Amino acid sequence: MPQCIVIADEITGGSAVGSLLEKNGNSVCSLMSTRGLKDPITQKYDCFVYSTNSRNLTAQQSYQMVFSAAKLLKSDDVKLYAKRIDPAMRGNTCAETEALLDALGDPDRVAIVVPAFPALRRTNVGGYILVDGKPLQKSLAGLEDLYPAESGRVADLFTEKFQYKAEPLHLKEFLKGTDNLAQKIKELADSGTRAIVFDCTSQEDINMIADAVVLSKIKFLAVDPGPFTATLARKVMRTKSVATAASGAKIFGIVGGVNPLISAQVELLRLEEKVNIVTVHNLELLEDQQHRNAEINRVVDEISTKFNNYTISFAVSDNMEVNNQLSAEYQEMLLKTNRTQTEALDIISTAYGQIVQKVLEKRPDVQALYTKGAEFTVAAYRELKSMGLKVLGQVLPLTCYGELIDGDHAGLKCVTSASSATDTNTITDSIQYIKRKLAI
Repeated sequence: MPQCIVIADEITGGSAVGSLLEKNGNSVCSLMSTRGLKDPITQKYDCFVYSTNSRNLTAQQSYQMVFSAAKLLKSDDVKLYAKRIDPAMRGNTCAETEALLDALGDPDRVAIVVPAFPALRRTNVGGYILVDGKPLQKSLAGLEDLYPAESGRVADLFTEKFQYKAEPLHLKEFLKGTDNLAQKIKELADSGTRAIVFDCTSQEDINMIADAVVLSKIKFLAVDPGPFTATLARKVMRTKSVATAASGAKIFGIVGGVNPLISAQVELLRLEEKVNIVTVHNLELLEDQQHRNAEINRVVDEISTKFNNYTISFAVSDNMEVNNQLSAEYQEMLLKTNRTQTEALDIISTAYGQIVQKVLEKRPDVQALYTKGAEFTVAAYRELKSMGLKVLGQVLPLTCYGELIDGDHAGLKCVTSASSATDTNTITDSIQYIKRKLAI
């Protein structure tokens, strides 16, 4: 029997949600006929995505289509119900959300509305959907469901057209942490709110909302274009032992390259994720052994002690802004220590490898490692006494996912990117990929 039910108003968008669920490792079928809802051949799937083809119907007709389908699909085996909505808010969003709530029949079930798709540059800020930073009304045509709302805010849309109580939750609530957000959700649910419309600017926001919803322990219904549903599915469609292991999983990364484009990737990581970034002073690594050990230990201690407050920690170079020419200080250090650039790179990368080894030794809860650049990846694997990587897939062009073949940390999940993987999203996309694989 399926554990996840998604109802969409058209099959292409519904199938797109299905592809996100499949990335979680779930088996998914996308249906457009009610005949398949109870057919034995479909009961083996983890997820059903059913398309009502109701986008261009009246609100009343859409309500009936969704209500009837939800009644057929309702089951005690289902862990997640979701209403897929269009990223441009086309269709009868409110009527179909009401229909699904009514069909499920729980008076305390709350629609968690996250009308954002960060990968498509669609965000929700202050209740307004933005596309590439512009209001949706100025970006796309055919915004049927937004016409009645003069302001164009999704929150106003639910206030005007949703028959139950609806409330917005804005970004300021996110800054207070997941526990606070969970408490706010519970308070709104206890006060009779049936739809909460969330601001959302990134996948990290989606992760926080999903964590807060699960933590609040309310009955809920996901309402979004797909990313929030897929994120929630990772968190609720798993055994208790898997959930416990994932909740304590940590990700550690090293970025030692000297490249302004890599620097941009690190800055985006800082903006998109709750991450502890510790700067490594590379010149200290080129001093004598005493200075080198002191710098390595400083970085390791700072990362290890702060891992209790972070899921993700990175050790990054302090001179990524240097491009093709060495800085004056770096040149002076090479002259002072009588080393070539190649020798210096070997010493620095080896030190980063030692940082990796020591962090993993102190924090056995680290379940995944990210490395950037060939020299730093080789150094890390060498220090971990591994002969190499069992390749399990491609994250992005020039970015590989796998696990260590042998050594003290055999089986450790790893993502490694070439220095020439210069897309700004390389590190953040890699972290999201790891999270999906670890089901964080």
